[in-house]
Amino acid sequence: MAQKYQSFPGMEDILPGDIEKWQWLEEKARIFFEALGFKEIRTPVLEPTELFTRSIGEASDIVHKEMYTFEDRGGRSMTMRPEMTASVARAVIEKGLLKTNKSLRFYYVGPMFRAERPQAGRKRQFHQIGVEMINEGGTDADFEVISGLYQFLTYAGVKNPLMRINDLGGQGHREKLLQGLVDYFSTKKQELCDDCRWRLEKNVLRIFDCKVSTCQPVIHKAPWEDFAPLSDDFKKLAAQLEVRGLRSEINRRLVRGLDYYNGAVFEITAEGLGAQDAVAGGGRYDGLYAELGGPQVPCTGFSIGMERLLMVLEKQQGGLVEDLKKRRVYIAKLDLGSEVSEISCRKAIELRAKGIRVEMLPREVSLSSHLKKANQLGIRYVLILGPDEVKKQTCAIKDLDRKEQSEIGLDELIAHMERMISL
Repeated sequence: MAQKYQSFPGMEDILPGDIEKWQWLEEKARIFFEALGFKEIRTPVLEPTELFTRSIGEASDIVHKEMYTFEDRGGRSMTMRPEMTASVARAVIEKGLLKTNKSLRFYYVGPMFRAERPQAGRKRQFHQIGVEMINEGGTDADFEVISGLYQFLTYAGVKNPLMRINDLGGQGHREKLLQGLVDYFSTKKQELCDDCRWRLEKNVLRIFDCKVSTCQPVIHKAPWEDFAPLSDDFKKLAAQLEVRGLRSEINRRLVRGLDYYNGAVFEITAEGLGAQDAVAGGGRYDGLYAELGGPQVPCTGFSIGMERLLMVLEKQQGGLVEDLKKRRVYIAKLDLGSEVSEISCRKAIELRAKGIRVEMLPREVSLSSHLKKANQLGIRYVLILGPDEVKKQTCAIKDLDRKEQSEIGLDELIAHMERMISL
């Protein structure tokens, strides 16, 4: 008999046993980006629909085909956020944050929603880690954001990431770029699919999002250099990346899927994802805040698909989950009295603060039952605490792999377990 209630396709539960790797990645992001001076921001999941139609663009696939939009009880059109940059911009403008800060650096971690066909690494509810650098312009800011993304991915464990970069011309040259593309694709209109003909009228850049095979030869032959040669600033950026040894290649067909980009854009690909190999991307968007009613400020940023990044790490490393499992201990409470329970709880908190996960049974069972449970969970180290240990201010440590047992003072326990688990 079928289950009465099931989650929607592409909106998945993340359960214990799997959630640990998500928490590990989120913590990696917080450590890394806060060390670089970024502060976390959280915005509502629901936003006014117009926020996204104005910022992302009506011709984008996201707005045209993929947004979860509905009318609330007050008759307002609401949308579950499909991306975060517009939400951050709304928050900054609404709260007047640039009135008291010359520039802002934010990072975020959270779910986004797009009504697209679920596939590997692409869900209807998906999760992103991202960065926004607000009111910082120029090549140095672009380089800082791009190199920061590259460094974070390598810090998380991605091997051989490859960056693709392109120049959309900046605000001063965007109109020339768009007109040149319109002129070119207009001569090839009969070779384009219906969606691309519609995009030609609405926003020609969106033609580059097309996946229809018959459109690809036309897209590949678009003569970018005729009407949008690479700018000197972009060449300087590419040179900086090369000097730093960050693998990159120029791809003149890279436009990203959002209309607000208007300068250097980029994406990073990684081995292990197949044809859809982009794990992160972003770019410069100097006109978005003015478009939304705020000041004219230069901005750049990126987002990382968490599902995709975790897939890459699992395929490249092969042992991410197993490594996380090693950072666990089992506390066997041999008595539920207040002293044993209090010390067990305190040590569990101290271990967790060091990144070591703790398993405990909430009820009193025999030592053999504790050891059996630890074996079932695949945990190597069992910390045994009972009235005798509390009296001596010690803890017995049983290594289930080596079948050895030792004793250590409670005041030394945390440092000792850190050393043991790191071996």
